[in-house]
Amino acid sequence: MRHTLAIALVLGLLGLPLHAQQVDEGRFDVILRGIPAGQLVFKAEQAGGRYAVAGKVQSTGIVAALLTFRYDATARGTVTPNGFRPSFYSQDTDRRGRKARAEMSYSAGVPRPPQITPPRGRAPYDLDPVTQGGTVDPLTAIFAVLRDQPRESACNTSLTLFDGRRRTQLTLGAPTVQSDGTAICTGNYTRLGGFSPEDLAERSVFPMTLRLQPMADKLRVTEVRVPTVYGDAVLRRR
Repeated sequence: MRHTLAIALVLGLLGLPLHAQQVDEGRFDVILRGIPAGQLVFKAEQAGGRYAVAGKVQSTGIVAALLTFRYDATARGTVTPNGFRPSFYSQDTDRRGRKARAEMSYSAGVPRPPQITPPRGRAPYDLDPVTQGGTVDPLTAIFAVLRDQPRESACNTSLTLFDGRRRTQLTLGAPTVQSDGTAICTGNYTRLGGFSPEDLAERSVFPMTLRLQPMADKLRVTEVRVPTVYGDAVLRRR
């Protein structure tokens, strides 16, 4: 119900028509070290050169019993020839009962300082939002990568992300078609700034592999594999 209400709220703020030009949605199982750990769900609509997306990540199964985690987010913005340009992003998180909300708006593509509840102090390595023009928020990046894409332009992209503190980059090469018709894309997720020296020393580049299934004139992401500091992770579409 919360997910449905979030979608309705975002579309209402945008003024999108009931029948948008394009609807993308996906539900993925999150598997960590071979153990089911959570779910990722998103839904997005595009119309009139604008987009709105809502997403949720939450721990499930035995992992939820040990580590409760929930991430609910919304984002909206415009679609340009160069990609997605967010105008607003919000997230609600719950980590072991510690709840927080953050909102970040944009002015001419430049993020403004996020509004965080409850307030938190800034770390000395946090990046200044005014220096992060041209970046996208985490949810817009999830949507851009996991949505159904035209075959001629699938993957083959570079996105620079900023979450209010940290700057990262996600790059993917062009797809390679396999003998069974599926496609494979490879790339990297790279920590660029806003991380502690310890985090950067631990690891800064995480290679990614995407598997895509042909659907008419598009390709659909069915699996994402990426190593994390907690072990190998897999996103698998339901």
